[in-house]
Amino acid sequence: MKCPYCENETTKVKDSRETEGKVRRRRECAECERRFTTYETAEKLDIQVTKRDGAKEPFKESKIREGIQRAVQKTAITAEEVDEAVENVKKQVMGKQELTSEEIGNTVKKELQEMDEVAYIRFASVYESFDDAESFEEEIKELKEKQG
Repeated sequence: MKCPYCENETTKVKDSRETEGKVRRRRECAECERRFTTYETAEKLDIQVTKRDGAKEPFKESKIREGIQRAVQKTAITAEEVDEAVENVKKQVMGKQELTSEEIGNTVKKELQEMDEVAYIRFASVYESFDDAESFEEEIKELKEKQG
């Protein structure tokens, strides 16, 4: 954060508090010692998702989080790792205006594949709508081939 007075890039946060969905920070410049206030807001992901039936809806981080959380239940995956996976998915879709639900699902599958095999298979079975044991077997075979 640059000081608005002397343009020095070294500043210290003296106080931080949340106000009306924003984070208000009082900062002090290390060079000129003047104080100033900054406000931070989260960037909105204004992305339209085209579902398999052709319907469109806004991108919802909560849906990604819920899907990942369901997949990692009763595994060693921590809440922090779930948060990191959600952030990784968001980074990969950020900047796009329109995506298909398939693109998002495949991105989530890749994240889970790197985290935990069981969580990956759970997510894939729901996402791909496995309807028999052969579907599970094929997915497990593909997973093993990718791992070498």
